[in-house]
Amino acid sequence: MTLRQWLPFVETVRGYKQSWLLTDVSAGLTLALLSLPQAIAYAIMAGLPPIYGLYSCIVVAIVGSLMGSSEHLVPGPTNSVAILIGGMIMTSSVPAVRENPTIVIPLLALLVGGTQLLFGLLKLGNLTQFVSRSVVVGFTAGAGLLIALNQLAPLLGVNQPNAIHMLQYVWQTIEQLPGTNLYALAIGVASILVTVSAPRWLPRWLPAPLVVVVVSALVAGVFHLDDKGVKLVGDLPANLPHVQLPFFGVRMFADIADTALAMAILGCIETLSIAKSIAMTTDQRVDNNQSCIGLGLGNIAAAFFQCMPGSGSFTRSALNFLSGARTRFAGVFSGLWIAAILIVFGRWVHYIPLASLAGLLIVLGFSMFRWHHIRVAFRATRSDAAVLILTFASALLLSLRQAIYVGVISSLVLFLRKASAPHLVEYDLEGDSMREIKEKSERTHPEISIIHVEGELFFGAAELFEDEVRRLAHDRNIRVVILRVKNARHLDATAVMALEGLLKFLRAGGRLLLISGPSPDVMGVLSRSGLLDEIGRDCVFESEENLTASTRKALLRAQEFLGKEAKPEVRVFYEQSRAEKQQSKPGI
Repeated sequence: MTLRQWLPFVETVRGYKQSWLLTDVSAGLTLALLSLPQAIAYAIMAGLPPIYGLYSCIVVAIVGSLMGSSEHLVPGPTNSVAILIGGMIMTSSVPAVRENPTIVIPLLALLVGGTQLLFGLLKLGNLTQFVSRSVVVGFTAGAGLLIALNQLAPLLGVNQPNAIHMLQYVWQTIEQLPGTNLYALAIGVASILVTVSAPRWLPRWLPAPLVVVVVSALVAGVFHLDDKGVKLVGDLPANLPHVQLPFFGVRMFADIADTALAMAILGCIETLSIAKSIAMTTDQRVDNNQSCIGLGLGNIAAAFFQCMPGSGSFTRSALNFLSGARTRFAGVFSGLWIAAILIVFGRWVHYIPLASLAGLLIVLGFSMFRWHHIRVAFRATRSDAAVLILTFASALLLSLRQAIYVGVISSLVLFLRKASAPHLVEYDLEGDSMREIKEKSERTHPEISIIHVEGELFFGAAELFEDEVRRLAHDRNIRVVILRVKNARHLDATAVMALEGLLKFLRAGGRLLLISGPSPDVMGVLSRSGLLDEIGRDCVFESEENLTASTRKALLRAQEFLGKEAKPEVRVFYEQSRAEKQQSKPGI
């Protein structure tokens, strides 16, 4: 690994300008003011003491910002991470975890961070591109609805239900409606109204969530609302996080391993999506693997400082960019600002009503419905819509970690299905141009068939390809099949075996198989597997600089086999994607 991969912030330091310092410090303060109420709310959503969210905004933000690939992405506690932790605690099979969730959080952060670090070191970050965005959209929508429903009890000022499933939670909350605390309900509803309307009249630099928690804390403190049954956040330690080794237990490890993997995958997908969306505006280069490494190191550090795991936050990252941040050090300064605020004003957090945080989280939950992305997914393809619906339903009916797996697996299955379904288009050669045949009656029954293979010829597509070619070759007028593989890639053992089967099938009928345009990589596979000698070296024509040279040589060989001097009629089968149909037709 290079120095840039081990210490990516060194490159930022080398190019840092003194004039950037003030803007980074200022952007860090704005970011800290938004992060403070969010961190408290996310920790409570996860069923953890508020300090775990605040410490995460310090440690994960500083380490992740320094070690990541993006100059503007700021990791830390997020709603999706919080809801995963909350679901894990609620369904844990270890009684000690349900009674005291804090004992498992360091181990969870270590597993999540270690997995993400491994993804980056093994160069697996690029694999996230095979997970459909519909999975993330469906998951975040489902998680958003769960977040909103999970805040009904604190909004009403009633006891938090001890329920495993969301329907059970909602029913137990409804049963407590007669005990609603009207003071808490009033604070919660007011918090929702202010959060929704404040962006219209508040200055841009003043986050609405900060106004909500400060005003509600003042109201609760002045009017002693805790004496009227309004539940408050409670005391926070006014000190910085200290080193604490994670507790390890075999049963505990087995209990949280699947959640850790789901959280690691989701964290990488979220982080890379956010980093790329910001990079499109700033013209930065984002290294997927380095982004996974940076996030992983941030979560590993979280394991030793009483922090909940973190992920990339679009809200904080976008605010960081819009606030004028020039470099990754704005994220570092945001962590330092939160540490300073915690030391000076930590004791005032005690007065924040849980109902006001519930109002904030309800607004945040419904904001996770990305309506534009949902419309795009439903209008694009049926497979995108199916993946979104399946992931959304899984989030509501199963656990959130299972929803991640369902979405990822369904996305990969649909991808493999598309990749393994060859699409053949039939052409006739008329002079120097080709005409697509749409009806069987248009065929001129040529003796030579050219099949153009485009894209991946791997194990998933090999069998279908062989079956399709055999079907076409059942036309007894076809005496020679020229397999044009100039643009075929990643030939593997299954594809070689399929070609062997095709060769035997054609030879059994006294017909000839020719291969034109194989790249050096494909030639290497043919040679090492022994298929090159089996086909015959005089029947394989390597790729040349001239795009049609190898195919023309194959045509001459076909004429020789047929014993003809004149150019025969030629039928061309060109494998292409549906999008490529609109492009110009290939030559031979």
